Amino acid sequence: MSFALVLFIAAVIQFVLDKIISKTDEKISDTDGFIPYRWFIVIGGIVVILSVLFVKEPYKYVWIGVLLILVFGVRSIFQWKYIRSSQKHIISLLMMAISVVGTIVYVLI
Repeated sequence: MSFALVLFIAAVIQFVLDKIISKTDEKISDTDGFIPYRWFIVIGGIVVILSVLFVKEPYKYVWIGVLLILVFGVRSIFQWKYIRSSQKHIISLLMMAISVVGTIVYVLI
């Protein structure tokens, strides 16, 4: 499977989970956690781009899976701390679990 297809499937799953689980339209950008969260996004984006460019093929998708697990995990912490009432941290935890399962399946296949 191509990387773009995996990202598309993840985006669809997250969209569906957001419609089912999310209770409010709160965003981290409306809270005090916006500045540290923005830095997390910038640094995480740089790490992902560098990983795609420089990690060699046998380990590339495993490394991307690990990065997705870390990104969803840290994002769930930010959402739990700053917008707990929206229940969006549950969506991030589910996406992290899906990333763990997907990475393990990729390694085993």
